[in-house]
Amino acid sequence: MTLAIEEALTVFLLAVAFDILIGEPPVRVHPVVWIGRLISFLRARAGPTKVQGILLAITVIAVSVLAAHLLVRAAHVMPVLPLLVGAYLLKSTFAIRCLLETSSNIGRMIDQDMEEAKKMLPALVGRDTSTLTTAQASSAVIESLSENYVDSILSPIFYYILFAPLGLGLEAAIAFKAISTMDSMIGYKKPGLKELGYAGARLDDLANWIPARLSIILIALARPRGARSAIREAFKYHSATPSPNSGWPMAAAAGSLKIRLEKPGQYILLGENPNPETRDIFRATGLVQSAIALTLAAAFICLLL
Repeated sequence: MTLAIEEALTVFLLAVAFDILIGEPPVRVHPVVWIGRLISFLRARAGPTKVQGILLAITVIAVSVLAAHLLVRAAHVMPVLPLLVGAYLLKSTFAIRCLLETSSNIGRMIDQDMEEAKKMLPALVGRDTSTLTTAQASSAVIESLSENYVDSILSPIFYYILFAPLGLGLEAAIAFKAISTMDSMIGYKKPGLKELGYAGARLDDLANWIPARLSIILIALARPRGARSAIREAFKYHSATPSPNSGWPMAAAAGSLKIRLEKPGQYILLGENPNPETRDIFRATGLVQSAIALTLAAAFICLLL
């Protein structure tokens, strides 16, 4: 094992430990918040055109990657500090504890107080929650849980592992997170954003293309007795969603759990299955938790090889 890979493995393990044991850093020192502020700054000064959107995307990715690289280099004033800084930055690209805890907390609140749950849901979903039924709210949580497994965990780890042998694992993960943050902030088909956010949205589609399809294998393995159904339904229903990627993990999760998922007025996945109940949120959380464990184990093995 080369020194670069040894360091990449150490940074990865420290980042995972940080995420699971501590969770999200304070907002004022969260690297993704800094990326978001950069996007907001540039958006306020950019025109609503595709060219401006391309320039914005290039700038955000370049500045984010360069800043991460320079922070790690500057940390070489102390022997162990570069590993700690690298781990801190890498942890900011994924959110294991936050995703699982938020999903479980909303699931419990749906059972206790639906109106309060509707107030909590925007932390996880982007749709209007004011008129959701219990089944629709449960579906929204499960959809977001499975989709964010890819976007918030699998994809950044995938790019870290892919580029680690070149000594660019952290930079690749940061680049992905910059793309993902752009998509979540400006990748909407709304006046003023449709053109400006086009580059960020298309880059996000491209960056998540492979991880989204890998996710169905990990979701299938996470619950062996539902594996065949997960894979079959993923191939059958993946194109039902507007996104070219989100349908894969959502349909795989729905197939594994044998439930119906629906975004009112947008799509229905596995319409022949029963509507989800709140207990299915916890089943889905357990499914994704197992898929995450497999992801971390696979990443560890890849870094060892």
